Amino acid sequence: MFFILDMFILAGIFGFLYGFLLQKADFCFTASLRDWISVRDSRIGKGVLVLIATAMIGWGIVLTLGLATVGEVWSMPIGFSNLIGGVLFGIGMTIAGSCASGALYRAGMGYIQFWIVIASMMIGNLLFALVYDPWASDYVMEPLQLAEGGFTLFQLNLPFLLIPLVIVALMLFIAFRQFGWSGVWQGAKDSLQDFKGNPFTKSHWDIRFVAVLLGIIATIQFVVMSSISITGPETRIAGVLLSFVFGDDFVYQNTYLNGMFADFPTIGLGPEETLVIFMIVGAFVSAILSKSFRIRKPKLARMPYAVGGGLLMGISSRMAPGCNIANVIPGIGGLSISSLIVVIGMAVGVFIATAYIFKMPLLLFQKMDFDDSGS
Repeated sequence: MFFILDMFILAGIFGFLYGFLLQKADFCFTASLRDWISVRDSRIGKGVLVLIATAMIGWGIVLTLGLATVGEVWSMPIGFSNLIGGVLFGIGMTIAGSCASGALYRAGMGYIQFWIVIASMMIGNLLFALVYDPWASDYVMEPLQLAEGGFTLFQLNLPFLLIPLVIVALMLFIAFRQFGWSGVWQGAKDSLQDFKGNPFTKSHWDIRFVAVLLGIIATIQFVVMSSISITGPETRIAGVLLSFVFGDDFVYQNTYLNGMFADFPTIGLGPEETLVIFMIVGAFVSAILSKSFRIRKPKLARMPYAVGGGLLMGISSRMAPGCNIANVIPGIGGLSISSLIVVIGMAVGVFIATAYIFKMPLLLFQKMDFDDSGS
């Protein structure tokens, strides 16, 4: 297919909005899991749950209205590669200090470390492609697959909004049980407090409000363009750079990379790659407006983590496949079974890295032990 200019413009707008909002809320999926595991901080985790709820409702409405079909819902083949890839990605993003989307918005804020993480991820993408052809496909990846096609609960013979509404109702029931009606209502009001005055110059917006905006924007993108993805486009960007060095034939002769450019008229950047690039631009503008941009040089001691974590994220994102944002928003939002397995794997990976690699204080378990001893 040949891309039209309108698609590049739309991609630039979506990417800018994602980067702007992610920076405003300091929205990092790694932190949502790591902070809860280590110090029982659920601030970012609540934002992730709101984002998932918004995406599920959004996808259900879109399908109900016939604005998209079930066949367009993002869902990958199901197998052990989902779990293994998820675990490795969770370990990688904890080591690197950021998820795929977090690395992009922090790069826009001037963090040199996360430019290194992004570069390492793209190298990891290429390493996977070079191992996939000729070794990984037949001897590693295919044996791990239990089903060649993906499956989403939207494929069940049920009203499209039924399952999302049931899940969101359960989430609300748990919230009301824990915080009460007044607590939930107060939380909803608090999420809008950052809009007093000029919100664009403020350094922080409430993550719950930003999560709703992100879910709505992702739903609109699903209708007019495609599902949001980061590591897939990053792999194609890496492929374009590789073609500059070794020529187009080198890329086309690799089975995996050839497949990545199957819908492209030539090896080059498409709308999705434009979206990823403009996420950095959006974060940069957001940081400039709030006067939080500055070039931040990394500590040398952190470099092995940035490189190693980035490489592991790049490789595992091709195994899973997909990164945190693809598997959480269009994946869980689209009720994809493969994405559910990947996200569970990521949570396990973050736990392993937090508890056994960095050995952060597991206050959750310390508190449980304390509670048990007092009973």
